[in-house]
Amino acid sequence: MMNHRPPFKPMLIVLFLYSLSFRASAQDKLSGYLAEALRNNLELQNQDFAFQKSIYALKEAKGLFLPQVEVSTQYLSSEGGRKIEIPIGDLLNPVYSTLNNLTSSGKFPQVENVSQSFNPNNYYDAKVRTTLSLYNAEITYNSKIRKEQITLKQAQLIVYKRELIKNVKLAYYGYQQSVQAIKVLENGVELAKENLRINQSLVKNGKAIRTVISRAQNELTGLQSQLEDARLTSVNSAAYFNFLLNKPLNSVIDIKDETPLVTNADTSGSGQKREELLALESAEKVSTLALKMNKAGVLPKLSTFIDLGAQGDFLKVNRQAPYYLFGVTLSWRIFTGNQNKNRGHQAALDVRSAQNQNSQAQQQLQLETETAQNRLISALQSYKAAVSQTSLSQQYFNDEQRLYKEGQALYLELLDAQTRLINDQLKQSSNYLNVRTKQAELERANASYTF
Repeated sequence: MMNHRPPFKPMLIVLFLYSLSFRASAQDKLSGYLAEALRNNLELQNQDFAFQKSIYALKEAKGLFLPQVEVSTQYLSSEGGRKIEIPIGDLLNPVYSTLNNLTSSGKFPQVENVSQSFNPNNYYDAKVRTTLSLYNAEITYNSKIRKEQITLKQAQLIVYKRELIKNVKLAYYGYQQSVQAIKVLENGVELAKENLRINQSLVKNGKAIRTVISRAQNELTGLQSQLEDARLTSVNSAAYFNFLLNKPLNSVIDIKDETPLVTNADTSGSGQKREELLALESAEKVSTLALKMNKAGVLPKLSTFIDLGAQGDFLKVNRQAPYYLFGVTLSWRIFTGNQNKNRGHQAALDVRSAQNQNSQAQQQLQLETETAQNRLISALQSYKAAVSQTSLSQQYFNDEQRLYKEGQALYLELLDAQTRLINDQLKQSSNYLNVRTKQAELERANASYTF
């Protein structure tokens, strides 16, 4: 009995007619996976933590403009140490003696010299100190730097999101291609089994020698080995895809078996500046602000403070214990061993380095976009050629199989047609993956994916 297989060309027409619906369904499923990756990817969460941290750093910098209130209490108890001798007795006793003689009385007693310790004993000091910076240029620039770092972290976060989107798409298409390769090889195994059955029938009827059976068995074994390798590759592809989504590595992936045809290359960009350039511009601004902050280090700093508290002997509070102390502080660093000057030179070099990186990145990203466009066009042409070649190989195999059954073709010719068909089908699947890969790379280069 002849094994009639449907012509490949009508199959292509059917796929083309349903390509739009299949494309929409596959894209909906892929969009769901992309959203899941943006929610669950661990490295993306780390990037978000860094962004949130920069926001709190800005709030911390703004807090330097507000009054700082501090409560402090100390108790001192001491004995020994340095002392100061006050000769009160030596100074007053002669005078008191003279006065006693003149008044014939003892109203003026003799006094002892005083030895006063420098360290206070049984002494407390409790106070609330409020300080406020009136003028400090470094605080102002530090706040601006923290604000610009938020923009930098935000741009870096979006950059990683775009990289994650690209990697998830590539992993999805890679797994899809591995499934298609399995189907092609499964079909090849079935063809090899059918050829083995035909050869066994021909040998049984005396129309072929037994060598063709050995050759058919070897071909079947080889295809089965390729099929096992393809299945292992598919398992690894699925594991990597689930890893990006932070899911169990053996989670089931929902894909469409049908491969929608790609008919044209979309080379339009988003028209927006890529986040890599925004990040470099923010880094340049940070370096510029750091340079200005370093120059501001030579300016004077003005602040004020007020202390409200009480002090005196421990556990003794009287009207003299409460006190307040108000003051204004002006500090001005006149000479620091050229530290500010050298730091300024370093900051200036950082600015120039950031400018060079920005200019270089613009050229690299432009080159990346143009290269991605050209690669997509080339991949699309190769895919279309592979589709045409597969159609011809299918027709050629059908003809050779019919002729071989009729005894009008050699088995080697049939085997060559079968090998060519399987290889062309695998090549078409590989070229399709290459097209989708180049599309994802171009989308990344154009930063055209919208979140």
